[in-house]
Amino acid sequence: MTSASPSPPVLPPRRLRLITLLAFLGFFAVAGGWAIALPWDGGPDEQSHITRAAGVVGGDYAAPPDYVTIPGFPRPLAGSHQTVPSGALRLSPPCFAFNPRQSAACVKKRPGPPPHTSVEGFTAGAGRYPPTYYALVGWPLKWWPGETGLLLARLISAAFAAAFLAAAVHSVLAWSRRPFLLAGLLLAATPMVLHLAGVINANGLEVAAAIAMWTALIPLVLDKGPPDRRLLILAGVSAATVACTRPDGPMSVAVALVILVGTAGRARFAALVRDRGAWLLGIVAVLACLVSAVWTIAMKATELVPVPGGAGLGAADALRLVTVERTSFYLKSMVGIFGWVDVEMPDAYYAVWFAATGFLVLTALAAGSRLDRCRLALVLAAAFALPLEMDVVGAEANGMMAQGRYILPTAVGAALLAAYIVDDSGLLPPAFTRSATGWLAAVTLPAQLVALAYTMIRYQHGLYADVPAVNPLTGEWLPSLGPATALGTAAAGLAALGAVTWLAAVRIPGTRDAPALPEREAPAAAPAPP
Repeated sequence: MTSASPSPPVLPPRRLRLITLLAFLGFFAVAGGWAIALPWDGGPDEQSHITRAAGVVGGDYAAPPDYVTIPGFPRPLAGSHQTVPSGALRLSPPCFAFNPRQSAACVKKRPGPPPHTSVEGFTAGAGRYPPTYYALVGWPLKWWPGETGLLLARLISAAFAAAFLAAAVHSVLAWSRRPFLLAGLLLAATPMVLHLAGVINANGLEVAAAIAMWTALIPLVLDKGPPDRRLLILAGVSAATVACTRPDGPMSVAVALVILVGTAGRARFAALVRDRGAWLLGIVAVLACLVSAVWTIAMKATELVPVPGGAGLGAADALRLVTVERTSFYLKSMVGIFGWVDVEMPDAYYAVWFAATGFLVLTALAAGSRLDRCRLALVLAAAFALPLEMDVVGAEANGMMAQGRYILPTAVGAALLAAYIVDDSGLLPPAFTRSATGWLAAVTLPAQLVALAYTMIRYQHGLYADVPAVNPLTGEWLPSLGPATALGTAAAGLAALGAVTWLAAVRIPGTRDAPALPEREAPAAAPAPP
C-alpha cells in the first residue's frame, strides 16, 4: 500500500456521535420496514427459524438431530424436533411460497390449541444451528406466541444487525479514518442484507456482523501504523458473532483472516505478531470458530435439506448449468431475490446496482497495485467457492440449492476492500471521493425503498398479472400495522442514512482539501545563451 492519500481531518465529536446515532436508527428503520411489511413466514425459511427461536428460549437449546420424510423430496429432511408454544407454529411452506402470483391473502387461520400450549414442531436445517442468534431474538415468541411476538422478535433482530452496521460506520470515520470505506459499506449492505435483518433468519445477523468484521480488519491489517485497539475490539466481537451464528461462519472468518494477513507482507505480519491486542483478536477468533465447529460436528448441522430440482446431476453437468444459468442467479440474489426466492426484481433494477458495484471495483483495479488486485481477486474467488461446492459437488445428492445470501459474508469484503484500495491509493482527490460517495448513496438508498415496495406488492397483490399492480398501499392482504407504516418507517430510515452520508462527506469548517499526490515541480528554466 502506498498510503499516499492525506489523512482526513478528525470529525468533531458531536458530529461523530450524531452520525453514529443516525446510522443505527437508519439501518434499524429500514430493516424495521421489512419486519412490518412481511406476512408470517414471509422471509427465507422463516418458519424454520421461528420454531428454532421459540424452542431455544423455551430451554430446548440442543434438540437431538432428527429426520422427517416428505413426499417429493429425494431423502428425509434433516433437522430436529423442538418443543414450542403452539402460537409459534404455522403450516410451512405457506400457501404463497414459490408462487409469486399468489398474494398472502390465501393464508387462513387454522383451529388449534391455545397459543401458549406446548407442542412439538419439526424444524428443518435451522433446528441444528448454534443457539446464539435465537437466544437473542426469540424471547418475545415465548411471551406473545403469535403476530405480536413475531414482530417484536423481528425488530430485535433488526436492532442487532443495525448495531453492527452503525459500529462499522463509526469505525470508518473515527478509528480507521478511511471515509471512502463508507461507499463500500453502502454497496455491501444490499437490500437483501436489510431484508434478512428484518425477518427471523440467522443469515441477517451473520452478514451484518461480517460487514463490521471486514470494515475493522481491512485497515487493521493493511494500514502501516500500530493496530488500533478499538478496531481490534470491533473485529473480535464481530468475528466471534459471525463464527457462532451459522455453520458456515467459521469458514467466513477464516477466509477473511487468511487472505488479509497472508497478503499483508512480512513486515506487517511481524508487527501484528508483536502486538498483544492482535494476539487477543486471533485467540478470540480461533476459539469462537472452534466452539462453532464442535457444535456443527456434534449436531450434524451441515446436513443439507435437499431440493427436488437438479438432484441427480453429475458434477460435469452441474458445472455447465452453473456457468450458463446459475451465476446470474447468484449475483441477483446477493442484491435481492426476496421471500421464498420468488420475488425477483425487474432486470433494470439489478443493472443499476451492478453498475454502481462495477464502478467501485473497476476504480479499485485501476488505482490499486498488483498486490491489491491479487488480494481482491482472492476475496471474490473465495466468496464464490461455497456456491460452486454446493451446486457442483453437491448437486447429485442435494440438487441446486446455493443462493447469493450464502455468498454475502465473504462477498461484502470485496466491496469494502475495493473502497479501501481506492482510498489508500491517493490517486483520487478528496473532493472526488466525497462526490462519488454521495452519488453512490443517491443510487443505492432509493433502491432499498423500491425493493421493499415491490416485495409488498408481491404479498399484497401478487406479481405477473396481465396488468401489473403498482400500488403498495392497497391489496388483498395488508400488514397488521398497515402498508403506509412499513413504507414510512423505511423511508425515514433511508433519510437518516442520507444524512449520515452528507454529514460524513461535508467539509469541516476551517479545513481544506489536500492534493491527492504531491504536485510536480516546474522544470528549471533553460540558461540564457551567452
